[in-house]
Amino acid sequence: MRELQLICYDLLVLLKDEFGNELEGVLVTGSRIHGTPGPTSDLDVHVVITASRRKRRNILLHGIEIEMFINPAFRVPGYFEDGRGNTLHMFAFGRVIYDPRGIMASFQSGARARWESGPPPISANDYTHRYVPADMLRDLEDLGTSDEATANLLIVKLVEMLVYSHYRVNRRWPEKLKRRLADLERWDADAAGFARTALESRPFAKRRTAVARLAEHVLRPLGGLMPLEWTMEWEELSP
Repeated sequence: MRELQLICYDLLVLLKDEFGNELEGVLVTGSRIHGTPGPTSDLDVHVVITASRRKRRNILLHGIEIEMFINPAFRVPGYFEDGRGNTLHMFAFGRVIYDPRGIMASFQSGARARWESGPPPISANDYTHRYVPADMLRDLEDLGTSDEATANLLIVKLVEMLVYSHYRVNRRWPEKLKRRLADLERWDADAAGFARTALESRPFAKRRTAVARLAEHVLRPLGGLMPLEWTMEWEELSP
């Protein structure tokens, strides 16, 4: 804890030296803030400035990787709408270490409310969640056992896409990839089981069956995999 306090103190000194009166707020987040760091865990830092410019950069401070996102205040709310909740989670559960005018507190309050409401429902016109997996499963069938490396690549991409869709269907924000399957097991053991079977080193036919069952399980609330014949509604276009 003392090491973290020292890092935050020295980071704030560096940012004040660089930005001076332009510095409006600083928020730090990541597993080090939440008390669950790993050997390579970095510190994510959102820096809000008055100037209308933005930048990302990494530095090392006391041997710790610091990943910085530097933006003007008007840019921040837009990052809450990325669909995956990454920045939203950072602001909702991060730690504000500099906020002279209350801007960061306002962002944090808004982020927490937005997080608690969950991601938006999937639109009835968003066929991506049904069409792309159907197409990839056909590609997997075409490959058969002729190119196992490419088949493995397809399976990995399919599982990632389907698990993400499952979070969206159930109005849940997806966990970071390294924690996603463990989190999925806590609320849908069947889906997690299909995913693990598809990803682990087992006979290829069993893996292919598992990913097909995962697709059926995940996409059932949306109407299942997209059939070969389908049509979208007309979309009016402006000339």
